[in-house]
Amino acid sequence: MGLFDLFRKKDTYREERFQQNELENWNDIVYTRKNIDMDDPAQRREYVENCLQQMAEASREMDSLQFEYRVVTSHLRDIEEIDNLPPENRSEVTQCAQRLIDSEEQQKHFNKRKNRMNDQEFEKMERLQSTIKKGIESLQSAEDHQKKVKNDLRRLDSERQAYDFRRAEIEISIDNMQKLMIVVAVVLGVITVALAVLSLAFKLDVTYGYMIAITIAALSFLLLNQKIHEARREKKRVLNSIARIIQLQNTVKIRYVNNKNLIDYECLKYGVNNSRELELLYNRYQMEKNERERYAIASKQFDTNQKALVFTLRKYRIKDPEIWLHQAEALVNHNEEVEIRHELVSQRQQLRKQMDYNRDVVAGNAKNEIEELVRQYPVYRQEILEMVDRFEQRYPGA
Repeated sequence: MGLFDLFRKKDTYREERFQQNELENWNDIVYTRKNIDMDDPAQRREYVENCLQQMAEASREMDSLQFEYRVVTSHLRDIEEIDNLPPENRSEVTQCAQRLIDSEEQQKHFNKRKNRMNDQEFEKMERLQSTIKKGIESLQSAEDHQKKVKNDLRRLDSERQAYDFRRAEIEISIDNMQKLMIVVAVVLGVITVALAVLSLAFKLDVTYGYMIAITIAALSFLLLNQKIHEARREKKRVLNSIARIIQLQNTVKIRYVNNKNLIDYECLKYGVNNSRELELLYNRYQMEKNERERYAIASKQFDTNQKALVFTLRKYRIKDPEIWLHQAEALVNHNEEVEIRHELVSQRQQLRKQMDYNRDVVAGNAKNEIEELVRQYPVYRQEILEMVDRFEQRYPGA
């Protein structure tokens, strides 16, 4: 511990003592006529008026304290009356209090629920409850149909892609065969030129050569032409299939759009995203409805139990039975009752202390000071007594 810590402790101690003395000085009323000229009418009247005002303030406070004191005392007497009841009567009071506590716990349990619906959601579901079940079935059916329609669209799209791929293959095949016919024609021309050169240059007989070349070329042209014709017929069939698939897709798309619009409308109507959410929402509504019905019953029972407890306490001549509605636990739990009794005793002691203080002001200090003024200044006796009379007319109980 350092030297500065010692100084700090001393300063703290001095501050606490100063505050304590200050509070004690504030509680004490000091009457002094020092520096007051009692022969001066204005100062004299002001001094007497201040004393009377202190008495009036203390008197008003006394009225309030006495009322509160009577309430606290009455409550303590009620506790004694309840404790002194015969066992069968005390048991009746305990049972009434326990029923009140149970119904109050039910209400608290309802208010503490985490998944409860707010009033706006509940009112909306209540307004639509007659159509919800049908809406769930309709939405589930629409969603199932939507899955089927999507599968149909995927299948048709796959078929169309396959036909498109086949059409591209056929077009490439036709193009290749047409190019091949050109190649055959070029080759035939080259062979013909070669045979002509051989015939002219070497005086050879190339008749058979021409015949073979022309025959091969003719057969090639015939075969290629046949293939091209078949490919074009297949292409036509493929194009017809594509057109048919497109028509089917359009029909299915119309069903898809209409079904999707139906789902969107149902979801918008009930404020959900799918049938599963709607079903869960409906189940929540059913639970909420049952809870609210139980809460309504509990509320009625709570009122009934309150009236029953008040009636029972009043029957046994308890002066303030309504107070026990807010502390029914004390009628069941002895420790709670002891705590309330201790608190009331402490309150009454504090009230008595305040009453004694204000009584000293009314009947003691201020009153003695005025009587002392009358004795010391008999010349102003009549004036002071008249001020006292006017004060008593304004504050009869002071």
